[in-house]
Amino acid sequence: MADCLAQITADVLPLEQCARALGLDGLALLLSHTEGMVPEPVQIHGRLTGLLEDVQLVHGQGPSDDAVRYGRRVLVPDLAALPPGPWPGLVTSIQQLGVSAVFAFPLLQGGMTIGALTGHRVTAGPMSRRQLTDARALAEGAVRATSRQPHWLTESPLPFAAAHQAAGALAQRHGLSPDHAWLLLRSQALAHDQTLLETAHAVLRSRFT
Repeated sequence: MADCLAQITADVLPLEQCARALGLDGLALLLSHTEGMVPEPVQIHGRLTGLLEDVQLVHGQGPSDDAVRYGRRVLVPDLAALPPGPWPGLVTSIQQLGVSAVFAFPLLQGGMTIGALTGHRVTAGPMSRRQLTDARALAEGAVRATSRQPHWLTESPLPFAAAHQAAGALAQRHGLSPDHAWLLLRSQALAHDQTLLETAHAVLRSRFT
């Protein structure tokens, strides 16, 4: 973890290395671009990470959103043992991906929460005390790096760029606000039992109007 933090100081985010140090199978850095909007991943690592964040975006809720909304860490070491109530309809969808545990840490800057670091495991089990401490240090380092060099977050294409393009197309077709177009895209994904990106590509191919 010390090497991960050193690289972040140099404005590099080694997500794969940091995930290994935290004992996680995947890790995502998310930013909340607009107040009230679900945080969006800007960098991801892991085979299931993109799908995990996609399903949270479709449902408009989840650990990543709660970490940003409430400015506190959200630790779910065993999704199968989660009491009914939180995130209706989402937990089953996450489990169907093969994810068994999710851990989200807020990115706190002054009195604001600007995003989250969300990791997962395919097997259930809590993070150790040391891993939780390291995750907090990683989140703090990511905030400092974002403040110094915001460009490093978008040097490569954003994972959900196609979703924004599709929302823009829907807004233009139907005369909608960007927020309403985003909601329409999400509702179409839910209605057709698709990922957000699958729906976005269908919209861009004009299969959905």
